[in-house]
Amino acid sequence: MTHRCGRSGVTLIEMLVALSVFSLIGLASFAVLDTILRTDRQTSGRLAALARIEIALQIFETDVLRAQTRPTISAEQLSLATGDGSMSYAQTPGGMMRRIDRTGLDRLEQQLLPPPASAAWRFVTPATSGGPDQRAAIELVIRPEGNSTIAVRKLVPVPPALTEQP
Repeated sequence: MTHRCGRSGVTLIEMLVALSVFSLIGLASFAVLDTILRTDRQTSGRLAALARIEIALQIFETDVLRAQTRPTISAEQLSLATGDGSMSYAQTPGGMMRRIDRTGLDRLEQQLLPPPASAAWRFVTPATSGGPDQRAAIELVIRPEGNSTIAVRKLVPVPPALTEQP
């Protein structure tokens, strides 16, 4: 038979210290996991917004390259004529909108970017661009958060035949 000493075993103080250490490790793990999940949600939202902006930029570039005449640009709208109708882009309270008018078909309105995103465009001539490429272009500036300082800019070259002033 084994004989146990009266002093062997775990004291109440040792148990409380061990439980406290395990509790602190559990709380720290929860805080780290919560931070990781929150960061993932924010990153996913930003990636989705960037994907929408990328699609809008690709559509815009394709439309400008299809233009048959020099685009008409105002503060509110950009309009261009294509071989089978016309297209226009406008910044509205509903976001950045694209309208397609084709001969013999119903008008199509498409929301490219939802609010609060805002878009602005301007015609850039070689004298104002100052870059190595001396072709005229249309600059599209998209601000994903409305009037924030963060902006995505895209220069779409305009065919030389369309750069002549009307």
